[in-house]
Parts: sequence; structure tokens; C-alpha cells
Amino acid sequence: MQLVAIALAPVVALFTYFYVRDKYEKEPSLLLLFVFMGGFLSVGPVIMLGQILHTLLNIFVNPEMLLYTIVENFIVISLVEEGFKFLVVMRFAYRHQAFNEPYDGMMYAITASLGFAALENILYVLDGGMMVGLARMVLSVPAHALFGSFMGYYAGKAKFAAARRRHYLFLALFVPTILHGLYNFVLILNRGEFALLVVPLSLFMWWRALRQVRLASARSPFKPDDWPR
Repeated sequence: MQLVAIALAPVVALFTYFYVRDKYEKEPSLLLLFVFMGGFLSVGPVIMLGQILHTLLNIFVNPEMLLYTIVENFIVISLVEEGFKFLVVMRFAYRHQAFNEPYDGMMYAITASLGFAALENILYVLDGGMMVGLARMVLSVPAHALFGSFMGYYAGKAKFAAARRRHYLFLALFVPTILHGLYNFVLILNRGEFALLVVPLSLFMWWRALRQVRLASARSPFKPDDWPR
């Protein structure tokens, strides 16, 4: 139970952090639960599809080539994981009547991402122990939340845009996939050791995510006219 608690602690903390920033109209608890569980349960098909793609990759590309590392991290891992999170958001939240302000996109995508991170983290921590849990508390789980914030920001823009909706939906999948792939790529190139380049990348994602929170919140139709900017 202690390892499970360690695995879930950053998930709870990050969800709370972004939830309290939904200042004008909170999302329905049941819908958030559905989105979270959608992300949680998507780990299974992600693993299965990832294994199939990994097998094909081993057949067609030499593991010693740089191309192998690129395809593995940007497609087999990142595109598959972010793709399933995107499907969860689109299936449960995007067309729901409760998705009625731009920040909702961020809230739902972050929730789906944290659902995915919750089960993934439990599996890793139960297998690797407390040190793995502490490392992922600082690195992997916040990264999933940040990837979700980018996805949700563009999903929110697509939902309320007068034009170019497909463009924003494309960005909602493309941007987190690229960031996720780059994040993994940096770590893989350093043979699993803590990579210094992860620090500026993480700081950039936090800076950008918090800016997107402010921008999305400022466009809320529920924002009172006299609310301080």
C-alpha cells in the first residue's frame, strides 16, 4: 500500500493544482471521473499496440540505428500514448455540454493524462520500488500532466474557434506528441541517467502551461466583467 500511495501522490497533487485553477465554473465530478478512468484504462490497449509496433520496428529497422530510437520514442511510445489520451478526451468530454469554456479543454486533457499516469506509475513503482517512485514523482508524472495541458489548450481553442477547428485539433495531438517524444528521446540518449536537458525542457513546459492556463481562463464566458486580470 505504501508504494501505491507513493505512485498516486503526484497524481492527486497535480490534479488538485490544475483543478483549483478552474476559477469560474467547475467541471462535473462524474464526468471528470469518467475521463480519468478512460485514461487509466487506456494503459492496456497502449501496451498491446505498443508491443505490436515494437515488434514491427525490430523487424524493419536495425536497433543500432538512430532512426530506431527516433521512431520508438516519437511514434511507438509518444504518438500511441498521446493518441489514446486524445481519443479519451474526444469520446467523453469534447462534445459534452459541460465543455463550455476554453480552460475545460485543459482540465479534461490533464485529467485523462493523469489517469493514464496513475496506472502506469503504479505498475512501474510496484516493479521498481520506492526510488523509482520518487524519480517518477519528479519527472514522469508531471510530464504527463504537462503534455495534457498542451493537448487541452488546443482542444479548447478548437472547441470555440470560429474557423480552423481541424487545425487546432491537429495541434492538440501533434504538440504533446512531439514534446513527449523529445522528452523521452533526451532521456534515452543518456542511457536512462538523469539528463540535464530535461530540466530546461520541463521548465519551458511549465512556463508555457501556466501561460496557457491564464490565456484560457481569460477567454471564459463566465468571467465577471469586474474580475481582476
